[in-house]
Amino acid sequence: MTRSVVVTDGFRSPIFMRGAPGSQHATLAIFIEGDGVPWEGGRQPSLDPATRDPVALKLLAQTPVSAAYVARPCYHDMSGERCTPERWTIERYSDEIVSSMTDVVRTTALQAKARSVVLVGYSGGGVLAVLIAERLDNVSAVITVGANLDTDAWTRHHDYLPLWGSLNPASSAAEHRWPETHLYGARDQTVPPATAEAYFKRFPGAQRRIVDANDHVCCWVEQWPQLWREITAVVSP
Repeated sequence: MTRSVVVTDGFRSPIFMRGAPGSQHATLAIFIEGDGVPWEGGRQPSLDPATRDPVALKLLAQTPVSAAYVARPCYHDMSGERCTPERWTIERYSDEIVSSMTDVVRTTALQAKARSVVLVGYSGGGVLAVLIAERLDNVSAVITVGANLDTDAWTRHHDYLPLWGSLNPASSAAEHRWPETHLYGARDQTVPPATAEAYFKRFPGAQRRIVDANDHVCCWVEQWPQLWREITAVVSP
């Protein structure tokens, strides 16, 4: 896996690419990680928001196509003047973050000479995957795992601080022209499936699949090869 850094809008984001950049790929799977550790103790901004358990990276390792892992601005020691704590706390799904990551996804696809992308987001990375897809014209599918797609309902459910400055996919006015599949664990207490109801009312064409035995982490990585085959057989990325 090769590593590079893309600079957009004053932010730096690392990219990890599996598959030789420059070779011709019809479709590139791009994985976006969860929120990691935005807060320490629920109220103090973390000094290092990067996840201790990179589930999206583990999913990438189980994916049988060329793929890339796109990290968020200000994560993985990518500090800079614009990297204030708000960027990974209340503004982690803001227009600025989504715009920057959209440019990073475009650059990643160009480097791989991909004609289209499948965006795969885990947890809060699923929020970003949907918001990024709304700004691209080469998305063949969006797949999320345990994504808090109605951020307002999710923060209310947990009595978290509101995500002031962030975008909420459930309130989006955009049209979704790509197939989308959203996976949830019936035992997920981090993102209970019911917290995303407003998203599926807003986008009735979105497919929702609830796996009875799973929670927020268990057992997506182990099941991923089969889930990938089943989902992509339908959407044909």
